[in-house]
Amino acid sequence: MRCREMDRNRMWIERMRRQTGLVVATLLLLSACGPSEEGELHSAQIYGQITVDEELDTLRDYSQFELLIQQRLAGGLQTDTVFFAETDGDGYYGGEAQFSNSGIYSLRVSRYGEELAWSDLVLAPEDTIEFSAEFPDVEQTATISSRENDLYRSYLRLQTGVNRLFRFAQAGYVSGDSLNQEIQKWSDLMWDFHLDHPNRFTGRQSGAASLRLLEGWNDSLMVTRLENAVERDPQFIPFASRIGVQFHARTEGLDRALTYLDSLRGKSPDEEFHRQLSMTRVKLLYDSSRVDQARQEFAEFKRTYAGREDTDAWVERIEDDLTRLAPGSDIPDFSIETVDGQTLSRELKMGSPYILEFTRFDNPLYQDQFERNVAIHHIYKNYGIDFITIPFGANEIVLNAFFEERTRLWPVAVPSSFEATDLVEQFNINVIPTRILVDRHGHVVRKYEGTEYADIIRGLRLVLDGTEPEEPVQP
Repeated sequence: MRCREMDRNRMWIERMRRQTGLVVATLLLLSACGPSEEGELHSAQIYGQITVDEELDTLRDYSQFELLIQQRLAGGLQTDTVFFAETDGDGYYGGEAQFSNSGIYSLRVSRYGEELAWSDLVLAPEDTIEFSAEFPDVEQTATISSRENDLYRSYLRLQTGVNRLFRFAQAGYVSGDSLNQEIQKWSDLMWDFHLDHPNRFTGRQSGAASLRLLEGWNDSLMVTRLENAVERDPQFIPFASRIGVQFHARTEGLDRALTYLDSLRGKSPDEEFHRQLSMTRVKLLYDSSRVDQARQEFAEFKRTYAGREDTDAWVERIEDDLTRLAPGSDIPDFSIETVDGQTLSRELKMGSPYILEFTRFDNPLYQDQFERNVAIHHIYKNYGIDFITIPFGANEIVLNAFFEERTRLWPVAVPSSFEATDLVEQFNINVIPTRILVDRHGHVVRKYEGTEYADIIRGLRLVLDGTEPEEPVQP
């Protein structure tokens, strides 16, 4: 019993470390919560005053400060202006922001074409936001006040408590029953905050954070609260399609996860939710090696949603993976020179399983995952599994700097030995880092993008024992 408790402590700490705090992880899942009908926009009023310290500007002319908020359009290549205003001579400005979804937006302040400062703020329907600041000490003088932003600051205070608990647990200062009690306490506080502010952006954030705390720790309570949240607020459906599907896949298998995913479709008539759930289902089947079924459902998805700007980029990305990088496919050919003077290629690696990873050494997620790389390499090198790292955007100086405080344990490609643009196209690289697990026959086992790396142990076991994967952990 004691060993299981220690394992569970380590599991929770590792999960919190991978998420780099619940604030970031939860925002990624819910920042676009609540898709609106096509063309529908929400609005919020923004006003305030931008000034300059009188010691720097004796004329007291505060005109021509520009305040801009933009959002990424579908596909992530273009932006749309959400808010724009310019200050008058006294520094006052005001206007209306129009946006598709409640969330965290970046307000950028510039003057004479030079960006001077930026600040994150919450945009929510029918809110009125006052943002004021004095240059040059914007960080100390900036004030943001509104119903939703004031509420969000209260939520962040709860998150600070959770992050402090994580640091104490990581340092070994709290464990066992004390850790149990603390996790339950903070989850309850966040859930109460959610119930006090239902159907509000910040309330949803807090509810999602409460559920994430319980995941893998008190799954029964997590499932109960998740079902409650979905029944009361359909905006939780995209979140449930991740955390709920993961739970059912982990505990009951892929078929149960698919059934649960389908049940979410009946919770709301919103066509945008249905589109998101169909995308999740295709990815779930693909990651679980049910490639034929994934292709069939992908073809149906294309017939239903083809031509939509917010769909076509995803369609192109998945289609390429299904065509050339699906589980069981031959890994595309490659040839690189390593810093140790080796030549590595698909043919030369035939007979040995390996993890081919594409990354940038300055990528924060890769840096955070590097210790996990080392641990996996330490365990699985005894079974003949190796890493091959291909660094984009690197040179000899960058490479040496990265390994100055890290031990280089596996082959790393010389940056000049490959053409990055060719590899990006060849291996359909859309996320950094991306890893591809290859078996001893040169076949793709699975492609892992970004945080999907958490599921790689199951893939490594598949390589070693040849069993068919039953469920994905991270669709």
